[in-house]
Amino acid sequence: MAWQGWWRDRDGRATGTGDGRHGGMARRRSGALLTRLRLDRDSPIPVSHQLEEQLRDVIRAGQLPGGTRLPSSRALAAELGVSRPTVVAVLERLGADGFLEARRGAGTFVTEAPPPHLPSMPAEQGGNDQGGDDPGGDGQPPRSSGIGARLLTLDADIDVREDRVFLPNTPAYDHFPFALWQNCVNRQTRRAYRGNMGYPDPAGYEPLRRAIASYLALHRSDACDPEQIVITPGAHAAFMIAAQLLTDPGDGLLFEDPGPFIARHLFQSLGRRLIHVPVDAEGMDFEAAVAASGDPRLAFAMPSRQHPLGRALSASRRQRLLDWARASDAWIIEDDYDSEFRYTGRPLPSMRGIDTAGRTIYVGTFSKALFPALRIGYLVLPPALVGMFRNAMALVFRGMPVAPQMALAEFIAEGHFATHLRRMRELYAERRERFLAVAGDLSAGLYHVEKPDSGMNVVAWLPDGTDDRAVSRRAVAAGVHCYPLSDYSVNPRFRPGLLMGFTGVAEHQLAPGLRRLGIAISETPAAPEDRRRAT
Repeated sequence: MAWQGWWRDRDGRATGTGDGRHGGMARRRSGALLTRLRLDRDSPIPVSHQLEEQLRDVIRAGQLPGGTRLPSSRALAAELGVSRPTVVAVLERLGADGFLEARRGAGTFVTEAPPPHLPSMPAEQGGNDQGGDDPGGDGQPPRSSGIGARLLTLDADIDVREDRVFLPNTPAYDHFPFALWQNCVNRQTRRAYRGNMGYPDPAGYEPLRRAIASYLALHRSDACDPEQIVITPGAHAAFMIAAQLLTDPGDGLLFEDPGPFIARHLFQSLGRRLIHVPVDAEGMDFEAAVAASGDPRLAFAMPSRQHPLGRALSASRRQRLLDWARASDAWIIEDDYDSEFRYTGRPLPSMRGIDTAGRTIYVGTFSKALFPALRIGYLVLPPALVGMFRNAMALVFRGMPVAPQMALAEFIAEGHFATHLRRMRELYAERRERFLAVAGDLSAGLYHVEKPDSGMNVVAWLPDGTDDRAVSRRAVAAGVHCYPLSDYSVNPRFRPGLLMGFTGVAEHQLAPGLRRLGIAISETPAAPEDRRRAT
């Protein structure tokens, strides 16, 4: 097949040179579109698996000859409407299997002699082979546990937090105090390798736990003993450990709808029975769901700032949720999401701070306040649970790496963390106001942005009948990285909208990006009648 039949620009014009060899594709990012790739987003097969298998098949078939240069990962991601990390991971796997090779400064190429045959996924998972390639030889999925089977069909792709305009939950990396942080890292790394080369304390570096306890007492009105704190590799590890230690597969778990989809997938993969709770102006409205569902063992709550809607759990509902947990011998995971960034008054006090019965497991993280790659989160536990969780950390993780904990402890103790948070609150408040002003000027009635009183994101509400997933795909392809609210909601009648970040967006990026968003909305066909959501 001629190369120009493969790569076409947005008007369908051929962009190749004809022989499919080196340089046989257009160099313009907007011109690359591999028309043979068909990613089915309604399929249970992860898009990364679909992409890998389709590329593997066309290379095997000789339709991408040896020596053909592929588009960049950024161009592929933009044209296909998927995240760049997904594309990078696929290309790396194909490179490891011998189908592709990366040439420094030149790009990624099909190898001159690709392997004639390599194992691929079973047909029902997106591959085309008719058996013989899987361990059982019968085209069946590999034998696994229940968790493994659920994870096999889950697309757990997470966007890398890089400079991607409007990507939700993205800090202002350009304002991070790198020099101060690097000084802490350098000093503490030297110290770590002199006196901390053995297995670490499974609960975490003790000076860091003291620093976190002091911060919570001062800024969250939540006094705790450092011994109640257990350091984890991020918040989701804390969720996983809490769910596994406090519930069994099949147990009911109260979960907000709409709610964070990564956490939802996590709990579902563990076999917990999610009881979806609607969210209104006062936060999660849980009582009817509790009455209808029997005996939930755990509630996942985001009282300071619910994600994605940004609601705060009212004081009366906080107390009623605590009363329910005490009366039912149940537990509450308090995800203290975005509590540091409140633009009207002081941060709301934590729910754990008013829990007199010891039913709340508080989870915090430094991913939003500092940067996600740090991978440090923490639990604040009722005293009765501390030993259980420490033992779990010892058995599962053998403790956390010490050097970054030491650097973070110094960063907090020296006052740099508090100073950074204050500066970011001021910057994010300015960026919020500017975002709202520009969106108000450019929305042209196509969307309405709700002003948040806290957090790092806004919700752009779309007209009823809009397919927000389709809008999101068009927007991402145009460089506006937003998430459809449909991804967060189990209720198919929930109002359509887009979750957009504003904290990582510089002023010069606002107007061009929001204009492209308006074009994406105006060019997206309405959703089918049976998929429309109520306002």
